[in-house]
Amino acid sequence: MVKRARCGLTLIELLVVISIIGVLVALLLPAVQQIRESAARMQCQNNLRQLGIALHHYHDTHRILPPAMIWKGRGEPLGGGLLPIGTIDRVALGISPGSELDRLHANWVMLLLPFVEQGALHDSFNFNVPIDDPSQRVARTTNLPVMKCPSDGQNETPYERALLSGVSGHSYARGNYGLNVGVNAPCFTFFPNCPQGFSSDTNDLLNTNTKVWGTGVAGFNVAFGFQAFSDGLSNIVAVDELRAGIDPIDPRGTWALGFVGASLTAVHAPGPNQINSGLDSITGCTLLTLTYSSQELKRRRMPCSNSAIEANFAATARSQHPGLVNILRLDGSVDSVSNSIDMELWANMHSQTKLIP
Repeated sequence: MVKRARCGLTLIELLVVISIIGVLVALLLPAVQQIRESAARMQCQNNLRQLGIALHHYHDTHRILPPAMIWKGRGEPLGGGLLPIGTIDRVALGISPGSELDRLHANWVMLLLPFVEQGALHDSFNFNVPIDDPSQRVARTTNLPVMKCPSDGQNETPYERALLSGVSGHSYARGNYGLNVGVNAPCFTFFPNCPQGFSSDTNDLLNTNTKVWGTGVAGFNVAFGFQAFSDGLSNIVAVDELRAGIDPIDPRGTWALGFVGASLTAVHAPGPNQINSGLDSITGCTLLTLTYSSQELKRRRMPCSNSAIEANFAATARSQHPGLVNILRLDGSVDSVSNSIDMELWANMHSQTKLIP
């Protein structure tokens, strides 16, 4: 009698095959994720290189680097003599456009647009009115690939600048890069016992202050030429990575907004991605903490510090790359920096010998 060949698999054999496939997928998945992250980090670094080229082209054209932000008006009457221009967000706090106009105009990214092949977008901005003016909405909500790191899963959610005060419609597109304003202490050199603080054009922060700068590459209404960096262009960070805010009220990582945390870094923590010291001081932190809890913000590696006056004056480099951030040096070179970098070295990377505008 002729035996028939058996076709198909028994249930046991099928389960064995499925188990083997499951093990193979489990082994391959981390490798696939690692490849994706490697590609994303490379794109992130390429974005920084493009920004470096743009900064040099801007300098070649204007013989100076762009200021970190352009702020209109003298003094900051809301700062109590402690906080200067460029730190208090009138739109987020519901003051503008009510009792007075927003004072924040252009920032460094807007000024760089012609040098990253975004001349039309640059021309669509009106540099004579505040960035929050309704006429600027289309421009400021434009997504810029060169300003977005693919590793950041939050950078597609717009920042709603006035939502903190219960008003919608003041939207801004996200970004992942911040110009280095300086690693200075959060005080001013004219304060007693503050030799490492920021500098200003006057010690009357309430009424006459118009300029603020630190040991970074630019300041508020302050710009420097390459000749000002006597320590060498390779010895100072020009641009840090930033993470986009985890909530629509979180201003961090907003490319067209010239506040610390949004498109600037300053008063840096002892290193990148820190969660226990040198927390980001940003507008909206009180509500973020109430909504998520300080423990949850730390778990997400996006902690912030509450203050008596809601203001933007401290933010360090942050990223979603495992264990590191990317930085752009002023000479145009790009490096990856470990979260465990020595705190003194990190500070030195963000400081230049005293600058005079």
